[in-house]
Amino acid sequence: MNTADHSISGEVSTPAARRRPQPVQWDVVFFKVEEITFPVSPHRLIENSEVFAGMFHLPTSENQTAEGRDKEHPIMLEGYQASEFHALLRILYPTPRDLISGAWLEKEEWVGVLNLSTRWQMKEIREYAIKNLSQLSLSSVEKVVLARAHKVSKWLKEGLTEIVTENPICPLDELETLGLKTACRLLWIRDQSVSRKASSQGFDVTLGSLGCHNSNCQAALFSSSLNCQACHRKIAVDDPGAMHLASGCSVTINDSGTPGPGRGRLILNSQYLRCRYCTNLPINPQNYPCTSCGQQTSYSTFRLISPASRPNPSPHPSVDEVFKEEITSYESWDQ
Repeated sequence: MNTADHSISGEVSTPAARRRPQPVQWDVVFFKVEEITFPVSPHRLIENSEVFAGMFHLPTSENQTAEGRDKEHPIMLEGYQASEFHALLRILYPTPRDLISGAWLEKEEWVGVLNLSTRWQMKEIREYAIKNLSQLSLSSVEKVVLARAHKVSKWLKEGLTEIVTENPICPLDELETLGLKTACRLLWIRDQSVSRKASSQGFDVTLGSLGCHNSNCQAALFSSSLNCQACHRKIAVDDPGAMHLASGCSVTINDSGTPGPGRGRLILNSQYLRCRYCTNLPINPQNYPCTSCGQQTSYSTFRLISPASRPNPSPHPSVDEVFKEEITSYESWDQ
């Protein structure tokens, strides 16, 4: 039998073959995180993490003591927190008590699991952590902060959209935690959304479209600009973006009983008006005299005359458009 035959069958062991490094068979491995040493059976780490799978399949020579084989030579996990590692182990190795009681982790522990599973490429564990955190009470700002720390596109879109649409907007100190650039972008989206907001009736309300309640009078009550009573910004008579109708507002169609084009009148309660800039009531709730017929019109019975019409504006900028590059970069982590 030639040497090639011996090599293929594996029946001959040369000195060189005996010295060849062999993969370590791990039963228990010791990790040291901060000041705590954790004895762990590594099979779940190997099954769920490409990082650990590569680590434990590294060969070692006969004369070399592999890190982690005993307490005196633990694998040092520098830059990690023991509390996060412990939380991850509870997910990988749940106790019967955990399974029976269903009492799993607190929010901060789930965040720790998300952090480690992301850094150690544990896809299924990462998805599980995201799922459980999504079921907890996360504020809009928390979603953005966690999304950026752990590359979660879903939370980034949800959090930014909630900040733009919530009323009132989140406190300034919370907004500042997102960074100046993000805060400016969000306020710009919000401003554009408000300024282009059409009423539920399909038209914009201007100061000049608020008319006398008298069915026989077609006069406008305001012929010159005024300042918002709340923020003191100028409201031009013909500016369709200066005011908008509050969400849920309804315009009443009033039948005067008199035949003619003025029989059906659109009546608006000015309490539903909102200033574009501060979102507060822009005009004083009082009676207004008509310079044409002399009658008084209550703030709750303005007649809408010649509502401002203009070409439909392009859709207002969205979070998906403004933050597209960042959102797209996180989506690759979910593949």
